[in-house]
Amino acid sequence: MKKVIFCAGALMFGAVAFAQSNFSSVDQSGNNNASDVDQQGLMNSSYVTQSGAHNSADVDQKAQDNEAFIIQSGDHNSAVTGQNDDGLQGPGDNFSWQYQSGNHNEAVISQDSPYTNGAGSGTVNSVAMQVQSGNGNEANIEQLNSNHISMQSQSGNNNSADDFQTGAGHESYTTQSGNNNESEVYQNGWGSDSYVMQTGNHNTSDVEQKGDRHLSWSLQSGNHNASTVMQSGSMQMSIVTQSGNHNSSMVNQGNLGQ
Repeated sequence: MKKVIFCAGALMFGAVAFAQSNFSSVDQSGNNNASDVDQQGLMNSSYVTQSGAHNSADVDQKAQDNEAFIIQSGDHNSAVTGQNDDGLQGPGDNFSWQYQSGNHNEAVISQDSPYTNGAGSGTVNSVAMQVQSGNGNEANIEQLNSNHISMQSQSGNNNSADDFQTGAGHESYTTQSGNNNESEVYQNGWGSDSYVMQTGNHNTSDVEQKGDRHLSWSLQSGNHNASTVMQSGSMQMSIVTQSGNHNSSMVNQGNLGQ
């Protein structure tokens, strides 16, 4: 009987130990690629695949239940992911995905809040995804607090996308197709959505939403168009559509007394 109890206890201990483990997978083919994975906490997972030359991947995850994917194909690409890397403990449940095809692309995801949200961890339950196809594109996502979604897609050369979301429940979707387009999204508060679509060259879009439950659509097709949207208060809605060249639009909306 003692042997049976001992064996059962050993199995349970092994199962618990395995459940608390972090997992990392690195697959490299080509020359002079570099991958750096640092995971501390419980049940974090990292997957890095590099094909080409001189690519760099950096994953830093702490707390619990975070998952990161980096896939690089080409030369001299750089991808960085940091999730709950401030060392706070508790459930993270964040997800990041970075895909780079081409050369000299740069992608950064940071899902790490200095605030604990009452759960003992920083940013929680958030999703960040970046897809880059082409050369010289730059993408940056920073999300603080909880329940955000940010997705950036770049096709072409020398495009720039920058998303910053703090508060709770924001969503941002940016698509760039062409060359030298620029997009910036800033959302502070809770429950706001931003959609940016740029097709062509040298278009610029700037979206700033403060407060709650705003909606912004910025659709640009052509060259050298510029759009700025600023919304504050509650439940503002803006739709900007630009088709052609050298168009300019400014939207500034807010509630009375705010």
